[in-house]
Amino acid sequence: MRVGFYATLRKIVGTKYVEFPFSEEPALRQVIDAVLLAYPELSDELLDESGEFSHRIHLMVDGRSSKWLPGGLDTVVTTDQTIEFFPAVAGG
Repeated sequence: MRVGFYATLRKIVGTKYVEFPFSEEPALRQVIDAVLLAYPELSDELLDESGEFSHRIHLMVDGRSSKWLPGGLDTVVTTDQTIEFFPAVAGG
């Protein structure tokens, strides 16, 4: 599965995309777990104080926000889909 990282997350990972092998179609939570296992230094960015996925990160599935998927983070995705992590950006 192709997983993309943007902005500050890309700086931590060191590349735009990483391929993650899954033997079965994972839920988004499993994708997050795999990313954190491979890149534990992302935990401060991806998780909030209670250890839940941070609302400051936008998780996209083929360009669609996981917030709008019927199952949210429990949505099962196929290994040919692209998952992308975007940190929230504010300006003014």
